[in-house]
Amino acid sequence: MNIFYIGSPQLFGEGASSIHVARMCEAFAELGHNVELILPIEIEKVEDFFSYYNVNSKFKINRTFGLNSGPLRHMLHGFMSLFKMFSVDNYDFIITRNITFAYLASFFKQRIVIDIHHPPINYLSKIAIRRFIKVKNIVKISCNSEGTKKNLEKNFGFSKKFQVLHNGVNLKTFKPNKDIDLFKQDLEIPKSNTVASYIGNTYKGRGIEKIIELSKINKNIFFLIVGGEDSDNDDYADLLGSNQKNILFTGHIKNIDIPNYLGVSDILLIPYSSDFTIKGGSMAFDYSSPIKIFEYLASGKPIIASDLPSISRILTHNVNSILVDPNSTQALNNALNLLVNNQKLSKEMSQNCLNLSKEFTWLNRALMMLKRVR
Repeated sequence: MNIFYIGSPQLFGEGASSIHVARMCEAFAELGHNVELILPIEIEKVEDFFSYYNVNSKFKINRTFGLNSGPLRHMLHGFMSLFKMFSVDNYDFIITRNITFAYLASFFKQRIVIDIHHPPINYLSKIAIRRFIKVKNIVKISCNSEGTKKNLEKNFGFSKKFQVLHNGVNLKTFKPNKDIDLFKQDLEIPKSNTVASYIGNTYKGRGIEKIIELSKINKNIFFLIVGGEDSDNDDYADLLGSNQKNILFTGHIKNIDIPNYLGVSDILLIPYSSDFTIKGGSMAFDYSSPIKIFEYLASGKPIIASDLPSISRILTHNVNSILVDPNSTQALNNALNLLVNNQKLSKEMSQNCLNLSKEFTWLNRALMMLKRVR
């Protein structure tokens, strides 16, 4: 099949949407489809896209003019992509997360799949959702979580077009590419220390303050905080002790390097607060489907995570994770020490994580997205 993917993520930064777009295009291509990603990107950065996101270059990138950031980025790309697609008829599906494009294209193009990752946040988005449900040109509305789907059903009614498709991981390529022992030395992590890691954004609600507190009372544990923009990480400097040696903020890293940090880790953390948000401040406790969960599972390391709906629908307490009160540092500390002191439990959870990761792959998501399209 010929598939066009309309993507407008903020590239080469901390946002997960660009990882999602890259991995989905790769998955469609690996399933044997001809895939063309319409993307606002400079010509000299096209090759960097494939290496940065560690994806196979089996799909084509079709460049458009666009903005790298700002509130008009998605709208402008929606208009530009519609202009580019207007005369294109040789396709089987158009897939997009761009609501502007989907709304405009629904008047002119057929067989569109809209991939929704949070409930509508303004009046225009609500108008668009109502149209997506009504018109035949929108053939499926995939939702990244059960919470997103339930919100749409509550506000717009039941629709056969709705389908829950969580994010995923590429089990073939999501592996360390460095010698883990040497990498651990490079990070100056003592051999005797257990390593507890958090990977992802570090803005408000992600629980970074709790990790810093844990580092002060667990000197035998080395804490890695991997990722985050400098502007966010700088906010935590005042919370750190001047002589504290058992915590490291790495700052922003390439996606291809994430498996190496997971490889040196013994325990993985998702200490979100109950008021955690997506970038921009929208509440996300019930709607998120963090890519890090699936990457954590694929690493085969035990997980300690906040007991929030978007997380507990995927992870199971005392099976592949320990789920804790999202607002309790003490509960997080108790779970951490339980895993440190109970190697049998830790190994059992590790194996259960690996087993569960096989259910959540980008290939499975791509396959299910195109399955039984009305």
